[in-house]
Amino acid sequence: MQVQHFTPWVKEYAKQAALNNERRLVVLSGSETWALSLLGSINVISETLQGSADGKSNLSASYSTCLIYGDSSIFPENMQKKRYRDKLGSESDVIIFVDSQFTIDAFAALSGTLKAGGLLFIVLPELNKFSQESLFFKRFYALIQAMPYHTIITESQAKLSPPSIPLIEPEHKKSQKSYPLDCITAEQYRAVQAIVKVVTGHRKRPLVLTADRGRGKSSALAISCAQLLRSNEEKEFQIIITAPDLQALTVFFRQLSNSLPNAEQRGNTLTYGKASLEFIAVDQLLKQPVKVNLLLVDEAAAIPVYLLEQLLSRYHRMVFSSTVHGYEGAGRGFTIKFQQSLTKLCPQWSSLHINQPIRWRKNDPLEKLVFDSCLLSAELPVLLSPLQIKSDDSGNERADFIASTVFKIISAEELVTDEALLQQVFAVLVTAHYQTKPSDLQLLLDNPQVQLACLYSKNNGQVEVIAVALLMNEGKSYGVDEADVRAIKSSQRRLRNHFLPQSLLSHCGFEQAFDYNYLRIMRIAVHPQIQQRGIGLHFLAQIQQLATEQGADFIGSSFGVNAELLSFWFKAGFTMVRIGFTKDKASGEHSALVIKGKNKNAEQRQQQFKQDFYRSFDYLLLEEYKTLSSKLVHLLLTQTAKESLTKLSTADIESVYAYARGERLYSSCAFSLYQWLKHDLLTHNQHTQTDVIQHSLVLIARLIQKHGSDTVCQLYGLTGKKMLNQHIKNYIALRLAAVNSCIPGS
Repeated sequence: MQVQHFTPWVKEYAKQAALNNERRLVVLSGSETWALSLLGSINVISETLQGSADGKSNLSASYSTCLIYGDSSIFPENMQKKRYRDKLGSESDVIIFVDSQFTIDAFAALSGTLKAGGLLFIVLPELNKFSQESLFFKRFYALIQAMPYHTIITESQAKLSPPSIPLIEPEHKKSQKSYPLDCITAEQYRAVQAIVKVVTGHRKRPLVLTADRGRGKSSALAISCAQLLRSNEEKEFQIIITAPDLQALTVFFRQLSNSLPNAEQRGNTLTYGKASLEFIAVDQLLKQPVKVNLLLVDEAAAIPVYLLEQLLSRYHRMVFSSTVHGYEGAGRGFTIKFQQSLTKLCPQWSSLHINQPIRWRKNDPLEKLVFDSCLLSAELPVLLSPLQIKSDDSGNERADFIASTVFKIISAEELVTDEALLQQVFAVLVTAHYQTKPSDLQLLLDNPQVQLACLYSKNNGQVEVIAVALLMNEGKSYGVDEADVRAIKSSQRRLRNHFLPQSLLSHCGFEQAFDYNYLRIMRIAVHPQIQQRGIGLHFLAQIQQLATEQGADFIGSSFGVNAELLSFWFKAGFTMVRIGFTKDKASGEHSALVIKGKNKNAEQRQQQFKQDFYRSFDYLLLEEYKTLSSKLVHLLLTQTAKESLTKLSTADIESVYAYARGERLYSSCAFSLYQWLKHDLLTHNQHTQTDVIQHSLVLIARLIQKHGSDTVCQLYGLTGKKMLNQHIKNYIALRLAAVNSCIPGS
């Protein structure tokens, strides 16, 4: 394909895309030098690459911005490769994607910035090689070929047929309806009304506004802000907007300027009379809370959930706006995790979802390709089998159902040839993790060390996937040599696909870590319809059997740790090996590593891991683990080996009794109380009453975690030191009575 054939074709191709109000994809399969000769004929690309448009033809007069992503020297990127998310909320006219690794997360995210009428060019020197080596790309390539709006051009191709796609009138233009405040759709106008109501209605009733990209969320925020500023211009009225990055608000501020042209803007602050709107970063809002009439959080799914929860506790009139379908990668966290917090903290919160696209037409070709190729629209199937078991049914009924399930390993080849199965599996899988990304699908299909385990139900002829696990084979049998191990020891490199042995070597000092084989459970999920019924533990037992059959020495997992999740792994016989020292940026949770030996030698090593963890746990609680919840600390301490605890002396026991009788001060008895409590917690088990466990959390926070009395009182609703001390005394009396003891003289 030569430039004289390409130039008139691409001009007509882009013209049709603009008329259809859609975005299209062009794959250029050939050398990068050849691709440059074609793309250099497009004015905006030439200007971006060379700083000059002399002698170049123009693709469209409206083009003004070109994004280049990848690792090519011929097409130097104009964004930091790892910071592609910073572009969310901005707009592009042309995108060139030249990435030897084909980073699908970046492709999916950046596609959302492309304007209607825009073209996204993928440059792939070896298209056939990509398709042969990658099942993910083979599927991606097949989807492109199946969509007539996208085009594949090869270097050896002689010429191109004139593009001939029928004109499609956008949905919002068909109706010819006009809506107040320059809103384009009825849904957008309803969103504006709902945002305004957050200010005029009751406090602590936040609004969650969600949609896929291009639906007008940011514009709805801007239109409502213009209305509020205009109606409150004669009084002190402040709106704050925050986002992961100021650049993400490009569309918002452009719309605000159009809706309120007479406003004055200086830096990040816009004023209209006495009313004002200001951008403030999230960390600043939390450091120095401000008095505000309305707080808007745009691109909320790209902000860590724990930070959103802190904002929610400090501000009372809030709107959270977010994309929920994967462009941010954290979309599941927003829908699954954060909305649970909303229900707990603000039970009267409301939600509004915008379906109809505005920035491009319905069924836009590029959006459809991204959604289909990355399974961003994979819907969790409703189980059709008559699953009548409930959490309160008899054990026999649950056992009969579990016994009827079928465990199976499904190959990547099977998934690629069965699209319905692939979608069903992936939809269940993403419920296990709130940071699922398109690259997780790529990992599932292309990584030879990955296995997919499924649990099927068979009821009345219905066969359905009810549980899914993503497994990774790691260790000595999977391509690791002595040079790799030496490089890891000296912190010169990190190996992909060997998380467990690498962590054990680097963080736990297990010098022989790479002498063993491991099966790591990356994700494990049970269909939400049938959770909390023992299916997860049964599924995990099947996976453990698989590990034994495949010769794994250890089976393990790593995850954001909380008490509920960790108790599941403890019930299955896993041991805590390590808790990370820093919180995950998205979840706000520390990572945990749990492990279980699958042979005698590995079981002995498992016990050593456990001893090593608990030997330093108390010490680390004072600093590295000081933010762990008392509930999690309670669970961890109930797993301590009794023989590792210091034996209670007669003096210790007498101090506990003396404090309970009010004969001695807290500080003079604190160490003995601490020792006694650690022994007492070992008697806690699944049959211990919930109120006893809850009662013990106060003592854990004060005696073991060493939180100050003011902090403990604030956490547990106690009025002061006197009430705190009485709480501790009451617990001691309760526990001593439970073991048929009594306090002398009481």
